[in-house]
Amino acid sequence: MKEQLFLISDNGCQPTSQRFMMNCALLGIKQIFTTWSNPKGNSDTERVMRTIKEDIVWPYDWDNPFDFEIALNKWIADYNTDFPNQTLNNMTPSQFYQSFANITKEPVLT
Repeated sequence: MKEQLFLISDNGCQPTSQRFMMNCALLGIKQIFTTWSNPKGNSDTERVMRTIKEDIVWPYDWDNPFDFEIALNKWIADYNTDFPNQTLNNMTPSQFYQSFANITKEPVLT
């Protein structure tokens, strides 16, 4: 079974445009929108996007989208495994997810 992909965004003109919404639907991406007039509702996502732009978009002149895709995938892997986050009790996102998964794991009956 294929996992459902979600895209959380604000109610701006890009994510609510008919073409963008149609392409999300074609790709099997379920859109979730933050509430109106709630700047904090999307702040975590906006901060990650800013960090991506600061780290790999703005400093380089990307001529090849495939090179950018490789760099983005590496950035995501590094971010999730190498950078502890203060809001995650100084764990990396992967460590935090693993600790959460261990807590919520169903006990195995033998």
